[in-house]
Amino acid sequence: MNAQQGMSETAGGGWVAAEARDLETAGRFLTGLTVVFGLLTLGLGSAVLVWPHATLFVVAVLIAIQVFAFGIIQIVRSFAEVRASTSARTLTGLSGALAILLGFLVLRSPLQTLVIITLVIGAWWVFRGVLDIVAGASEVPGNRAVGIILGIISVVAGAIVLLQPELSLGVFVIVVGVWMILYGIIVVASPFLMRRAMR
Repeated sequence: MNAQQGMSETAGGGWVAAEARDLETAGRFLTGLTVVFGLLTLGLGSAVLVWPHATLFVVAVLIAIQVFAFGIIQIVRSFAEVRASTSARTLTGLSGALAILLGFLVLRSPLQTLVIITLVIGAWWVFRGVLDIVAGASEVPGNRAVGIILGIISVVAGAIVLLQPELSLGVFVIVVGVWMILYGIIVVASPFLMRRAMR
């Protein structure tokens, strides 16, 4: 009996250790994806600001790339974050799918007027910002600060373009570029801030 109990405990311990390793691997993978997404966003923001005589088409393509990347990462996160609740993972996956749909919408030629794109992107930023703030409010201290800051940046940027839908292309380019740079910097720094907060 004791031998069988010892074998069961050993098997159970091995299963727990394997599960812990899988969770750690998933966490590292998500952290890597997050950093890559932040660097991509930072690079796209810089490109928007330094692009000589950027046309609306160029800006739309750069925005679509960032939105597509966000959507893909959110869908991957919805499957990889096994510790999150089912409702949270479902919301993450739906936001990712919505982001991909938005990316195609921005690239659709008949809709490429400045007013429509500013309204679509403004509404998306506000939506994302609210989600980031709500998700951040329920996180641990390190994650909470990052989520709320990202949410505030998005809500402010979205409010700017929604309240001034007839702004010029030059102003819209500046808003998009500054938002991407700020968002990218915080996303890249977030894993290190979270690690520091957990110490």
